[in-house]
Amino acid sequence: MREWLRRKPAPWMVLAAAVIWQGLLLGRTFAALVTEPNQHLFTDQHDGAKNYFTFQAYLQQPFERGLLWFGQMNYPFGDYIFYTDNSPLLAVGTKLFSHYVYDLTPRGLDVYNGLLVSMLLLSTVLLVSILRRLLHSWVLVLTLSVLLPWLSPQLERLTVGHLNLSLSWVVLLGIWGLLRLYEHGEKGRPLGATVPLVVAGQTAAAFLHLYYLPIVGLCVGSFLAFWLLGSGRWRQLRLVLAGGAMVLLPLLLSFAVLRGLDGYYPLRAALPKQNSYDAPPLKLAPAALVHPYEYNRQHFPLESTTRPYDESTAYLGLFALWGLLLVAGLYLLRRPQWRAWWRGWRLTAEARFALLLLAAATVGLLAALGTRIGLNADGTLVLNNYLSVFYHLDRLVPKATQFRAVARFSWPFFWALHLLLLVGLDYWLRTGRSTWRWAAVPALVLLAWLDTRDALKHYRHAYVPNTIGNLRFQPELTQLLRQVNPADYQAILPIPYFHVGSEGEGLTIDDADAQSRHAFHLSLRTGLPLLASKMSRTPPEHARQLLRLLQPGGPGPALRARLAGRPILVLYDDAFYRGDSTLAVNQPGPEPRRIVRDGAAFIARHRMPLLAQAGTLRLYRWELE
Repeated sequence: MREWLRRKPAPWMVLAAAVIWQGLLLGRTFAALVTEPNQHLFTDQHDGAKNYFTFQAYLQQPFERGLLWFGQMNYPFGDYIFYTDNSPLLAVGTKLFSHYVYDLTPRGLDVYNGLLVSMLLLSTVLLVSILRRLLHSWVLVLTLSVLLPWLSPQLERLTVGHLNLSLSWVVLLGIWGLLRLYEHGEKGRPLGATVPLVVAGQTAAAFLHLYYLPIVGLCVGSFLAFWLLGSGRWRQLRLVLAGGAMVLLPLLLSFAVLRGLDGYYPLRAALPKQNSYDAPPLKLAPAALVHPYEYNRQHFPLESTTRPYDESTAYLGLFALWGLLLVAGLYLLRRPQWRAWWRGWRLTAEARFALLLLAAATVGLLAALGTRIGLNADGTLVLNNYLSVFYHLDRLVPKATQFRAVARFSWPFFWALHLLLLVGLDYWLRTGRSTWRWAAVPALVLLAWLDTRDALKHYRHAYVPNTIGNLRFQPELTQLLRQVNPADYQAILPIPYFHVGSEGEGLTIDDADAQSRHAFHLSLRTGLPLLASKMSRTPPEHARQLLRLLQPGGPGPALRARLAGRPILVLYDDAFYRGDSTLAVNQPGPEPRRIVRDGAAFIARHRMPLLAQAGTLRLYRWELE
C-alpha cells in the first residue's frame, strides 16, 4: 500500500483528477442553478441585493451606452462601472458575449452565480500547482487541492452578500507567484512568465473587487521583504525588480485604468478620511479563528461561541486546529524526536518557503486586528497595535482608511497555515519512524473532508428565492404596473429615499432592504433609472445635488434643467410611515433623518397624483416644475 502511495503519477493526471473531482462536487452542490433557472440567489439582502441588481441592470442597458457606463442609479449623473460593485470584469465579459454570441441577459443572475462558483475550479488548479511543488505525496496534493477551497473563509462571502470577495483563487495566485519566484530565485533560474502572469492576474482581480490589491499586495510585499532582506538576495537586481513588479505593477496599472477612464475622478479625489481602522464590525475578532460555521457538525475542543461579525469570518477548520494540537503534543511529549525532526525539516526548501509565507501572512493577520485591540468588554482599556501596518499608514496616508475593512487582510493566513502544516506532515510521512503517523495524517485529512462535507450540504441549500429577477416574487409590483405606462417617465424616485456610497458627511442616507429591493425590482422591470444610489465612492457633489430634491428649496438650477421634460415616477412605501419604523431614527445625521422622516410630507407638499396602489406600495406622478 505504501509503495503504491509513493508512486508519483504524471502531474497532468493529478491535475485532471482534481479538476474532475472538483467539477463533480460543484455539479452536485450547485445543480439547482442549472436545473431550476431564474429561481435562486445566494442572498437578497444588504450588499448582495445591490450586487445582483447592478449586474443585471448593466446587462439590460442598451449596448450603445458603452461598456464602461452604468446609468441605472445616481440618475441623471450615472457612474462608471468600476464603482457599481457588480464585478466589472465579469459583467463586461457577459455583456460582450450577449451582444456578439448569444444573449444571456434573461438569465443574467444565473450566469453570475455560475461564474462565481465555477472559479473554485481555478482555485483547485492553482492549489495543484502549488502543492505538487511543496509535497511529495500525490495523495495529499490531490485531496487537499479539492477540499481546501470549500473551507476558505472567503467562500462564506457568497451568503453574506460580498459576492465578488468569495474568489479564493486571487490570494492563491499571489502565493503561486511567490513560490515560483522563490524557487527560481534560490536556484538561479530564469523567471520566465511568472511575473507577467501574476501581474496580469492581480490587475484583472482588481476589476472584480479593488480590495484584492492591498490584501494580496501586503502579503506579497511582506514575503519579499523577509526573503530578500533575510537572505541577502536584495543585492540581486532581477529579484528586486521582479518582486517590485509583482507588488507595484498591479496597483499602478489599475490606478492608470481608473484614472484614464473615470471621467468623474476629479470629483472623487476629495473623498473624506474615514473614522479609523477600528470599527468592531470591520476588524478581526481573534476568537473568530476558532468559531465554527453554523453548519459544522464536528467541533474542536476549544471554540468560541460568540458569533463574529460577517467581516470577521475566519474559521481555520478542524484540519488546521487539530494539526496545531498534534504539533504542540509532539513538542511537549516527544521533545527529543521533535527537535530532531525540526532540525532536518527547517533546512528543506519547502519548509523555508512555508515559514516565510506564514511570517508574511502574519503581517496581514496583525493588520486585521485593527490599530487598537480592546482588552475589556466596554473598550475602555485598549492595546495599541504597533505591529499593524495600518497603525503607521494612518499617520502617513490618512485617506488610506478608505480600505478600512481590515478583517479581510487575514485571508492569506488561512492558506499559509494550511500549507505550512501540509509541508510538515508530508516531511513527517517521508522521514518519520513512528508507524502511527500513517494513522495521524489520514485522520487529519478525514477531518478536512468532514468539514468539506458539511460545507457541501450547506451550500446545496444556501439559496433564497430570486426576488430580484423573478416576477413571481413581485406580485405587488405586477399589480401596480398594470396601471402605469413606464414610457411616460424618465426615472424613479423611491420614498423613503436612499443614497449610499458618497461617504461625505451628511450625504449618506441608508436604505432598508425591503425598501431598496422594491426600487431595484421596479427599475429592472421598467428600465427606468433610479434617482437614488447604492454604489461605491460616488462623487459627493452628486449626492449633494440629489439630496436637494428632497429639501424644501428643491433642486438647484443645473439639476432642474437636466430633469426637465418627462415626469418622475415616485415609488412610495407606506410601511415606513406607520409609526413602528426605525429607519429615520437610525440615519447617520440630522438632515438624512429629516429627509427620511418627511417622506410623506414631501408627497403632499408637491401635490403628486396617486397612480396606483398595492399593499403598502404606491406610485405617484411628479411633474417637476
